[in-house]
Amino acid sequence: MLSLYTGRCAMMTPMKSPAGTPMTNEPLTYALIEKKIEKYARDVSDEKLGALERRAALASVGLLVSVCTAAPFVKSSVALLVLQMGIWLSVIAMLIGFVCMLRREWRTFYRRHDKLSRELDRDYDRWQVLVKEMRGFPIAELARRLRYLSARKSSLAYRTGLFTGSLQRLGVLPLLAILYLQFKDWRFGDWQAFGQVHMVGGLLLWALFLAYFLSWWLVGLGGRWDAYEALLIEATHDE
Repeated sequence: MLSLYTGRCAMMTPMKSPAGTPMTNEPLTYALIEKKIEKYARDVSDEKLGALERRAALASVGLLVSVCTAAPFVKSSVALLVLQMGIWLSVIAMLIGFVCMLRREWRTFYRRHDKLSRELDRDYDRWQVLVKEMRGFPIAELARRLRYLSARKSSLAYRTGLFTGSLQRLGVLPLLAILYLQFKDWRFGDWQAFGQVHMVGGLLLWALFLAYFLSWWLVGLGGRWDAYEALLIEATHDE
């Protein structure tokens, strides 16, 4: 009777991982990892963009791309006037977005070290909560998921590296350099110069913008893979 009672008590006691975290019956999937990482990213994200700042950024980019695309087709004075209005509206939208950004991030410039240390403490605490949740899964399954992810990540880094190159290190500099070469001889008020951009050059410039944004999207995708790997490594680490 004593052994039967002991067995029942053992069945009622929740199983724990080697780290002492209660085991979960939920299956471990990459979709679940993504959900947890997404929740963590929302919790530790900085102040969100305001509606005005977001609309100003979208308007600025949209107008700039539209101007670069329409420039080769400018043949009349009316079309040139519309092009000038688009450029001025794009500049105004940039200035509005810049002012909104300064209002939102002024504490970062004023007390940058204090803000950074507070954010690190906040992010670390929430990261430890996330790691503790992940340690509720079997250590063998976590290790298998980690090995598979590392192998896929190496293959992804090789393939995307052919397209993105050193974009992480150079940032926006290549785009600014190409724009400088395109408009280095332009003088303020010489709006007729936009009508002299041939169609092939305009299409190539537009394709460059699209390729640049696609490259940054691939860089963000690689960053999410790094987050998966870091979480699995920390969850499988035996303290």
